[in-house]
Amino acid sequence: MSRYFTDAEYDRRWAAVMAEVERRRLDTVVIWGRAGGQFEHCGDILYLSNHFAISAGADSAIWNARSFAALIVRPGHEPELHIDEPDPRMDRLAVRDVRWSSDPVRAVGERLRELGISGQVGFVGTNFFPIKYYQQLSELCPQIDWRPEDDLVKTVRKIKSAAELDCYRHAGETASLALTRLMSGLIGGEKEAVAAGAASQIVVERGGRIQLMGTTHGEHIGYQCAEPLTGYSQLAPQPGDLVAGMVHGPMYQGYYLDPAREWVCGGRPSGAQRGLIEATVEIVEELCAMIRPGVRLLDAARRGDELTARYGGDDSPTSKFFPFYGHGVGMFFETPRIGSALSAPDDIFEEGMVLGVEAFLARDGVGSCLIEDNVIVNAHGVELLTTTPLRWDA
Repeated sequence: MSRYFTDAEYDRRWAAVMAEVERRRLDTVVIWGRAGGQFEHCGDILYLSNHFAISAGADSAIWNARSFAALIVRPGHEPELHIDEPDPRMDRLAVRDVRWSSDPVRAVGERLRELGISGQVGFVGTNFFPIKYYQQLSELCPQIDWRPEDDLVKTVRKIKSAAELDCYRHAGETASLALTRLMSGLIGGEKEAVAAGAASQIVVERGGRIQLMGTTHGEHIGYQCAEPLTGYSQLAPQPGDLVAGMVHGPMYQGYYLDPAREWVCGGRPSGAQRGLIEATVEIVEELCAMIRPGVRLLDAARRGDELTARYGGDDSPTSKFFPFYGHGVGMFFETPRIGSALSAPDDIFEEGMVLGVEAFLARDGVGSCLIEDNVIVNAHGVELLTTTPLRWDA
């Protein structure tokens, strides 16, 4: 089984990261990541080395910092990958200098001392690196003044290459097929767990992984999931219930998507239900039509606010939790955010971005609605990645 991306693709990524390191006037950067079955903080390491740790667990007399990995980056030098797994699959990794230890924190600290590195050193990962390990690293390297640079690699990987966009197209097909199956089951009255299981099989068969196969219906429609622990309950919607489904996860090669749809069990929405869903769909469609290179995110966000006010949205748990209209995607939920309180004045849409564009509306006495599409920003607008139907009339 060969690695998906070519050496040339990784060379491009490394060149861009090295340029960013030099732009920030740093001589050394340590990039941390954590996987062990988790997706939220694996992205920078996966992007640069194709390493994804399998095992996680509590510290013990033998192991420390299970599932953590680090890259030591120095312009003009080959990058070093420090992992916690012996005998790595070198045919899968995109870095030649790979070192393993049962304590990657100690291994990195000792290596930095061996290299004679001191003064300011960039640290990528302060947003998740535990205090315990930071104290260990600081004690090992008192000569280093750590400088947080959590966005360094994310800045580089915000714009996707042609190879990444092709990967995303496969991911989009997977997410669309899975979401279509999920919604078909819910509209047909299947138990949430049955519909989620059938949709999950599609993702797995096509090379993806699942972070959340989310479902909700009826009296729980205002919540993202009826059962938070699993994402799906053992209950079946009844005719006339609003039903919602969402597919979240790295759909291919670690690239994340998160589309969502809503309709009514039985396929025959009432006038009020149809009005709520159509209004939510129209917000997503209008915002997608606005997006093109050079357009400010704040302009899209303010248009979303205008449409939400026009359609008269009430509060729901989901709308309170997601007060925005979209976000970047890559190896997880990423920047930029499309929101009047989240977008910076100089944030603009750029060609090669991949985004989630979403809207949340609720109306008392009717329910709550969530619609999300994933798109690529191209030279003239957007390319739709998620093609699951928005309307499911019987």
